[in-house]
Amino acid sequence: MAITKEFKVGILAAIAIAIFAFGYNFMKGKDFFTSTNEYFGKYDKIDGLFKSNPVLIRGYKVGTVSSIDMNRETLELTVGITVPNDIKIPSNSIMKIVNNDMIGSKAVEIIFSDSADFAVTGDYLIAQQDQGIAQAVSGVLEPLTKSVSSVLGNIDTAIAGADLETTLRDASVALRSFKETADKLNNLLNGKDAQITSILVSVESTTKGLSGLTPKIDGILNEIDATSKELSAIEFEALASQVKNLATELEKTTASINSKDGTLGMLVNDKEMYNKLDGTIIKLKSLLEDIEKYPRRYTGITERQRKKGDKAKGEE
Repeated sequence: MAITKEFKVGILAAIAIAIFAFGYNFMKGKDFFTSTNEYFGKYDKIDGLFKSNPVLIRGYKVGTVSSIDMNRETLELTVGITVPNDIKIPSNSIMKIVNNDMIGSKAVEIIFSDSADFAVTGDYLIAQQDQGIAQAVSGVLEPLTKSVSSVLGNIDTAIAGADLETTLRDASVALRSFKETADKLNNLLNGKDAQITSILVSVESTTKGLSGLTPKIDGILNEIDATSKELSAIEFEALASQVKNLATELEKTTASINSKDGTLGMLVNDKEMYNKLDGTIIKLKSLLEDIEKYPRRYTGITERQRKKGDKAKGEE
């Protein structure tokens, strides 16, 4: 029997339709040659999860999101996933919506429980959800914002009390130098106590026995006294030089703080820099709150999704 042209065209059309249907479903993640099980989870929100998003086990793709339905009365969302039936999932396992990449696309991660029983197709697993990308970024930047505010507060406090603290520190250094000099003088005299005592005893004995040696003894005592004064003068001259240098450095530091040339002087005198830093932190916090509240404006894949985010913000 001869095959007509119409029959051939019909066969080709049927084959083309079958290929198209197979390719369409294959692009959606469906595999006609592998039998699958379907599991479900109920969520209050899904943060941009779509059909055909991947299903992961330990980061490896094993299936896809097959359906997403909303209860029109309670607004509860039911997410269905398909997994090959050769993968046995323990009952009470967790279906967790997670971030799949840095731009905010989602996936479903299956976390196995330790149950000895296995779930069957159609069972509901425990539904959980990871924090969104906006919340994750906010969680990272919030401690940084607090640290910046704390640093600015410390700088402000340090600048306000800079003169008093510097003066007290310099006075402490000066007093320490005086004390060190006094200790050195005491050590010098303590080392010669025995010698001085011996000399005095000898002088007294000699004076009693030989009154004619009194002028010489007086000369020796005068020389000892002059030597002690010279030693003290040397120590106090060095201390006076240190105090003078300290006063010079203190004057330079105070002049540098009062001028606008140095870094510390700029921080003390330029209030505009502080206001700019404070304004930048406020704008950053406002942007993070907007991303968290209207994620579609920033994470939408298409122009239409981003416009929906803008529309939601306008309506609110």
